[in-house]
Amino acid sequence: AWSAVLARLSGQDDVVIGTPSANRGHAAIEPLIGFFVNTLALRVDLSDEPNTSELLKRVRRTMLDAQAHQDLPFEQVVEIVQPPRRLDHTPLFQVMFAWQSNERAAWDLPGLEVTPADLAYEAAKFDLDLHLHEVGEEIVGALGYATALFERSTIERHVGYLQTMLRAMVARPQQPVATLELLSPAERQLLLQTWNATQQAYPKHRCVHQLFEAQVERTP
Repeated sequence: AWSAVLARLSGQDDVVIGTPSANRGHAAIEPLIGFFVNTLALRVDLSDEPNTSELLKRVRRTMLDAQAHQDLPFEQVVEIVQPPRRLDHTPLFQVMFAWQSNERAAWDLPGLEVTPADLAYEAAKFDLDLHLHEVGEEIVGALGYATALFERSTIERHVGYLQTMLRAMVARPQQPVATLELLSPAERQLLLQTWNATQQAYPKHRCVHQLFEAQVERTP
């Protein structure tokens, strides 16, 4: 759903999304304390107008292929691809998606009372950074963004697009995702009707009357 929204917003059918991988596929690494996370660049193909089922198959295949090569450091991938480098954005992708499968609100440790400490550090590492995790029967999260590029109102609309896309994909899985409704009813009303309400009455009678008076004045 997120790749479908990004494709619609960017007008592109070739979208690259970064995602972190725990990189703990070996049993010997699992109990160790340390940071082993690697970044995977997922290239999602939305060409030929796939429907929801086909897009899910493509994303699943892309994700499994990326996981099979997750030991390859991201820095080496950048060296191999040799993308154009610029200081205003990261190479290969500018959008990060993180799914936290083990998100915990509180820790239950014997003999210890643990409370979370919120960090004031809020620097955007990417243009857009979507974090999601499960809480009971719900999926919750946040969409971080670079304030130099986006207004808060824009990001709120992007979140609305994602929610609308998810509902549409569930309701109409056989319809091409490129044709699914993305706008909420309120925004659709604003864009298609309110802002286009420019009709004005044309003063036909006044013009005819003025022309008639001019003709009378010229009559000898």
